[in-house]
Amino acid sequence: MSHEIETSPANALLIEAPVNKHFAQLHRDPQTLTDAVTIYLETGLLRGNSVVVIASPKHTDLFLARLRSDGVEPGAFLKSGQLELHDAELTLRKCMRNDMPDWEDFRRAMAAIFERIRAFGRGTTRAYQEMVSLLWREGKQRAAIGFEEYWNELGLLYPFSLFCSYMLDVHRDQAYAGPLEDIGRTHSDILATADDERFRAALDAASRDVFGVPLSQVVGCSRRRDSGEQRFPSGQRTMLWVKRNLPSASAAVLERARHYYQESA
Repeated sequence: MSHEIETSPANALLIEAPVNKHFAQLHRDPQTLTDAVTIYLETGLLRGNSVVVIASPKHTDLFLARLRSDGVEPGAFLKSGQLELHDAELTLRKCMRNDMPDWEDFRRAMAAIFERIRAFGRGTTRAYQEMVSLLWREGKQRAAIGFEEYWNELGLLYPFSLFCSYMLDVHRDQAYAGPLEDIGRTHSDILATADDERFRAALDAASRDVFGVPLSQVVGCSRRRDSGEQRFPSGQRTMLWVKRNLPSASAAVLERARHYYQESA
């Protein structure tokens, strides 16, 4: 790749994209989303992997522009069949009935894509999708998690890695109103972003003000192996704990944390 990539566990997964890994990342802005997705797509294309993108046209345009700025011409890969682009909303319509995912429709639509594209690449097929993000933002969390479970079932039929993104502002209280732990439960990994450590430090400072103790230490000792919470980065895991155990304090903690976060910029 034409730009240097910082070594981190998240980037390692984006670069290597092991077969049957199904990972997600929560993003607050299109810039961090584009950074992460470009690593995943560009590395795959240059290694000869077949690559599937199921995204909004706006985001797809950002990804393609970044590839071009890195000296990678997506048109050549599109022409060869190694890269396929699909509209997330249109693909959703093919896979849902009565506002819920339908397994047979989903399997049929995805099978057509994977069976076609694997002939034009080598190694693991890489798929990126944000259909679930569209559903989540529309308040259809149960449908989104249903799709995540279907992706896991599809992984038993086809060898691929899957990167899912959710556009969620985890610095805001409303982000924790939905069942975020189910996102953790249905994925092998939840990737941290570059600013998650700053968010954790800001939350610790805020929780000292509110509770007298940095809550990341308390949460670090907590174990809920039956949930997906443990897969989240430390700051998000802390807020899930607060939302579950001290819900009346979550908004105040986040308000203070945003102040400390902005001061640390």
